Amino acid sequence: MRRGYKWVDRELARMDPDTEWERMIALYVSHRVPEFALAMMIYPGTMHMMQPALGAATLDHTRKLETKPYRRFQDGNDFLVAWMVDGVSSAAGRTAAERLNRIHMAVARRTPNLPGNFDDKDDFVYPLVLLATFAHRLQTSLGMSGIPEHMQRAWHHWAQAVFHILERESGPLAEEPFPEDWQAMEEFARKFDSRSYEPTDSGHRVATAMMHFFAERWFPAPLRAFGRDLTRYLAGERVCQLHRIGWIGPRRERAIRLFLKMLFLAYRVLPDTRTPLPDRLRRTRRTNAQLRELEPYSRQRSFSAR
Repeated sequence: MRRGYKWVDRELARMDPDTEWERMIALYVSHRVPEFALAMMIYPGTMHMMQPALGAATLDHTRKLETKPYRRFQDGNDFLVAWMVDGVSSAAGRTAAERLNRIHMAVARRTPNLPGNFDDKDDFVYPLVLLATFAHRLQTSLGMSGIPEHMQRAWHHWAQAVFHILERESGPLAEEPFPEDWQAMEEFARKFDSRSYEPTDSGHRVATAMMHFFAERWFPAPLRAFGRDLTRYLAGERVCQLHRIGWIGPRRERAIRLFLKMLFLAYRVLPDTRTPLPDRLRRTRRTNAQLRELEPYSRQRSFSAR
């Protein structure tokens, strides 16, 4: 194996996760995370986040996930790059937080029929816990080893730091408690997921739109059914049943698990990229004019959740 082939792990092992976590996350995401992995986090993760009826209703009200999914995905990438690559404490990271806070407050003002839709602290904790633990949870669910302990600590520091620069309707979260370590984050997610939720038409509409967009964006036409199955698998059976988008049979589930295992094994074998994620995202970024051509995206489309 030539020098520098798998250089990211070597660099990460030299860093202190309690004092250099920001650099560790930036290095890992810049050179280990492909754009496809961001999509696998964002769309199934959003299905998890809108388990509470209020969250589903808010997302349905904005309709951005249904009518402007390309713009929504691009915006989501911008936030993640600002916090993960530029760094939570960077000017870009702080600006991204301020922008998201403004967006939340503007939506809250436009939805007086949904009081408190941006005020439940748990609705801020949960998305960050999902982002921080996504790769580990997915790999261990496949029977693979998850991320090492030093990266778990770095991801916990990252999630906590982002949480503390966000605001809810009743004020900043800077002084609010966050799960104290990695294990506490995992326990928080388990408890959040185990709550009783009621299915809603809003959740069904948004989940259906996201599932179809994920398949269309990342898979050619003959493989889009596989792409929808992948979205379902990543969301999980309980969440899919909640949003009434169906589940997959045992044979299709085995095919998805095999695909994901091969994907992770390829990442472990292939050399670490030298091209940072922001540069790779710029290659596929659509201009405002191109985005306008794609909008409204699904208003005239007729999808069926097969």
